[in-house]
Amino acid sequence: MLASTTVVMLLALPPAWARLGLLQQDGRSRSIELSVCETQDPDDALRSVHSELNAQNKLRKVKPRTPESFDIDTYFHFVVTDDTSHLYNPERINKLATTQLAVLNTAYAPAGIALKLVAPPTYTIDTAWATDSQKMAMKGALRAGTYASLNIYFQSNLSSPGAAYDPDNYLLGYCQLPTSATTTSCIVPDYPASSSPSNKTSGCTSTSGPPATYINDGCNILISTMPGGAMLTFDQGKTAVHEVGHWFGLLHTFEGDSCAKGAPGDYVDDTPQEMTATTGCPTGKDSCPGNYGLDPIANYMDYSSDACYTNFSPQQQLRMTDLFKKYRLGN
Repeated sequence: MLASTTVVMLLALPPAWARLGLLQQDGRSRSIELSVCETQDPDDALRSVHSELNAQNKLRKVKPRTPESFDIDTYFHFVVTDDTSHLYNPERINKLATTQLAVLNTAYAPAGIALKLVAPPTYTIDTAWATDSQKMAMKGALRAGTYASLNIYFQSNLSSPGAAYDPDNYLLGYCQLPTSATTTSCIVPDYPASSSPSNKTSGCTSTSGPPATYINDGCNILISTMPGGAMLTFDQGKTAVHEVGHWFGLLHTFEGDSCAKGAPGDYVDDTPQEMTATTGCPTGKDSCPGNYGLDPIANYMDYSSDACYTNFSPQQQLRMTDLFKKYRLGN
């Protein structure tokens, strides 16, 4: 049972993405450092699209519109180490998938977005993959669907991309922002979980451009952030909600870390400007007191605790569907 593992959050460390915690596992306690989100910064092309869509939205203020509805083909992949595999038997995996999907759909329903699992979750025991030290090999073997399909990799020991695995450092998640990707598709191979799939590929096909852009697409999530998981204060499945927001193209509400007048921030007008990421769920946080509104600590694209998260703003909801149509639909 996962109940034997507990993380108690103690305090925030600079920079804003770092948290200090205490991991209690198998009767032992040790300090760990948590990185909240390591999604890469948006490129200039995505910033330009955000700016254009925000300008268009200003013109529509006199005539509000409702987000369009989209069903998103979704694939869940569970990847665990040898020494954590006993915590994730098939019954546990299926329960986690069901509860996590429900949390995601509750969060995205107001935007007209429904995530649909179109295949049973895959399950792989591979320590290198579970720590994310061989992410391209993992994704090359597991990724399924098209560029409009959401693949989420729930990893037992996720750590910072490209870094050597450190058992005292965990990463909650990261995701790939949309880009002008190729029309590509992959099929998940059918191999037993006990096999060693590192050298197997899914035979991805591409009609234009580099397939690596497509293969790398998706979200990587620390498995203990799923509903009922062991990561205290990040244990309601809302890390996945935050990261999937990036997959749709949303930026952090504190993007740019600026209170300056005219700074674009996250390019969404109805999320107040925010100088600093949020830790926990502080009442009345106002990092830009000279600007309109308190910090949007309940917004899924801040860094608040799971219990604090409740919403995407109306304009964020529209932005997600607009970006989905531009970048992913039909690809």
